[in-house]
Amino acid sequence: MTIGTVKKPKVVIPNTLVVFGGSNQEWLPVMETAGWLCHRCYDLRTAETLLLEIGPCIGVVDLSNDDFSIHSFSAMVNRNKQVRWIAIVRDDQLTNEAIGQFIVNFCLDYFSTPVPPARLQQTIGHQIGMLNLERQVWPQLGNFGQQGLQGSTAVMKKLRDQVKRIALSDVSVVISGEIGTGKILVADAIVQASARAKRQIIRVNCEIMTPDWTVDTDNGVESVFAAANHGVLVLEEFTALTDACQLGLYQVLAEGSYYDSEGNAIAIDIRVISITNHSLDHLVSLTTLRRELYFRLNVVSLTVPTLRERSDDIILLAEFLLLKYARQYNSVAKYLSEQAQAMLLQYPWPGNVRELICQIKRAVLLAENKSIEADQLDIPRLVDDKLSLKKVREESERNALLTVLENNKGQISAAARELGVSRATMYRLLNKHELVPTPRCFRQGHA
Repeated sequence: MTIGTVKKPKVVIPNTLVVFGGSNQEWLPVMETAGWLCHRCYDLRTAETLLLEIGPCIGVVDLSNDDFSIHSFSAMVNRNKQVRWIAIVRDDQLTNEAIGQFIVNFCLDYFSTPVPPARLQQTIGHQIGMLNLERQVWPQLGNFGQQGLQGSTAVMKKLRDQVKRIALSDVSVVISGEIGTGKILVADAIVQASARAKRQIIRVNCEIMTPDWTVDTDNGVESVFAAANHGVLVLEEFTALTDACQLGLYQVLAEGSYYDSEGNAIAIDIRVISITNHSLDHLVSLTTLRRELYFRLNVVSLTVPTLRERSDDIILLAEFLLLKYARQYNSVAKYLSEQAQAMLLQYPWPGNVRELICQIKRAVLLAENKSIEADQLDIPRLVDDKLSLKKVREESERNALLTVLENNKGQISAAARELGVSRATMYRLLNKHELVPTPRCFRQGHA
């Protein structure tokens, strides 16, 4: 499945330079006079924060004074691949192995001191042109979609910061979090902010993946690796993979190639994003998961916070969802009453954001006035202090299933897609709550 194309924003040629290290550079006033906004940095923390805020830009690093660790700076540069670097060095430094490797690995060009301002300005101007071309080809490069990442709490700000950092590299990512926290949306945000935003995205339901890693496509049965090559492979609940599937995936990732139907080895270029409901601590102790595969997949990990951890975002999210679905369903609903807001805040939200979406969507569909009142929300009243969290979770899960079935006229496949689960998982949930629809209940079709 591929993500739809994003409307290209108006291209604006950036005129920002980040200059790291050095002092009394004679070329710097020349650039500022020419209209460049030059940010000076003298420590790594300041530089990294600034680069994260600015996004794709041109960076100039002055190595001529030997006043910082080239190893530490290389690590920072490697984490910020959206920057095009130009180095300034002394001639005698070019025989230094570490500096030579840094220039070859990370820099587009270098200049020896004293720096000729005219040539430097010409080089930077050309790189700005290349950067502008990249923005046309990859309009989302350095940005990330806000859907699923709304919120002003510290945990959400941290998550957005992590997404920014991770998106611009091609490392494998594991996204963990409770059911309904929005892990798929975080995966989409990473992809949208990366250089692969316009490439093929293949999402795999690992519960039903075959040992030979094939999927049905418009072209017939095809290898998952062929379909996702040069794009992104998203593994939904990767811990559900059978041992045979895990072994096959590990071999492909370790060898960097797969075999086609004729036995030919085909090189692969795939970014893997793995999603799980398990906590990272639990993953480490999971005996059914191959260690060697786990360490291949978990180069970087993200944990999506629960709604309980970001309670200050609940009303903000609810109002955002209300406006979204009111427009979508042409509803009269405009706002939440104070009593409705109070009810949303007192509820523990065991189903997280997904449950909140179901509640708001249902209220919007049934709304008869501009205000959504508390009695229009299908939220369990927690009047019994002894009511167990387990029972609250079960009631909430059952209500969410009823709502999604109602919205989809009893069609299980459509309901499963809306919840973001497989048909098999949907049937297990329905059986658990004795909600398997019959022809009498839903006469407009079956899954």
